[in-house]
Amino acid sequence: MTLLVALKGQDGLVLAADSRGTFGDPRGVTAQNDAQEKAHILAPHAAVLIAGSGEVGTLIIQETRQQVTEQQIDGVTNVMNRLREHARSRYQEWFPNVPAVVPLAQAQAGQVAVRPDLAFVVGGYDLGQEPSAAIYQLGSVFDFMPGLHNYGFAVAGVATYALYLLNRLYQADRSVDELAALAVYSITETASQDGKVGGPVQVITISPQEGSSALTRQDVEGIQQQNEQRSQALRDSFYQRRG
Repeated sequence: MTLLVALKGQDGLVLAADSRGTFGDPRGVTAQNDAQEKAHILAPHAAVLIAGSGEVGTLIIQETRQQVTEQQIDGVTNVMNRLREHARSRYQEWFPNVPAVVPLAQAQAGQVAVRPDLAFVVGGYDLGQEPSAAIYQLGSVFDFMPGLHNYGFAVAGVATYALYLLNRLYQADRSVDELAALAVYSITETASQDGKVGGPVQVITISPQEGSSALTRQDVEGIQQQNEQRSQALRDSFYQRRG
């Protein structure tokens, strides 16, 4: 399984993901590894996170990145549209006899064939005189129909704990550095409660001036150490003696 988090701040965006891949039916015995690459820079001002069938998603991302590079595409909406077109084309090529959209109840009951589950969270900036940030989500379950997250954040995958934390803690007027800490915290706290999320956290930041940049493993580990200090301070606040 997976947890993806995208946050919009006053000076940029943060996209973050765990790195755990789970293999097998989650209702039974599963295997896992923590080497999945789920965060990818596609263009100077656009990046994408992958959830679902990682191998299929990675191939589509690699092919889309090549197209984006060759055609010199930039801007999050342009990149999202290119990714959507390519994903739909590939799914139609690979699964021509499986309907793009099927009734959810029948799919969950195993009564109909379904295409591999795949979701993308795309974030970045549209360029112009006034660059504007946007976060989109695409999912195979609805034939990669684009959804625009206009409330500042998006989550995908094992989202329950992250949604709770973001609904309480997210503030749109915070800096990228502050929101990077919140994104990492949302993922590591989820991992502490749900074994389907885990492994090293991957983080990409995007600003209109500096573009897209991936944080190093050391940078993320430093954020995690600072978050642990915050968590300790919160725990201690409940046990301070009152005069």
